[in-house]
Amino acid sequence: MSPSAVAVSAPGKVLLAGGYLVLDRKYNGLVFGLDARIHVCVKPVASSSGVTFSEITVNSPQFQHAVWEYGYRLADQDGGVKVTQLRV
Repeated sequence: MSPSAVAVSAPGKVLLAGGYLVLDRKYNGLVFGLDARIHVCVKPVASSSGVTFSEITVNSPQFQHAVWEYGYRLADQDGGVKVTQLRV
């Protein structure tokens, strides 16, 4: 049985000032919340080589019919994540 797709959504924000400096308590940052949101759907897909990828599809309403699809998997040796654009 394969896992089902997982969809998540998060509110948008703008970091106006601060950046990584806010990791030091003596610095402040300024962040504004937006009414825009990001939506992500993650689901497993099979590749022709037999490697299992998880897919991220990006749908952007700013661009007409814009869809970007990426696959990601854990790297074998260094423990990182490998990302591949699935369809161009």
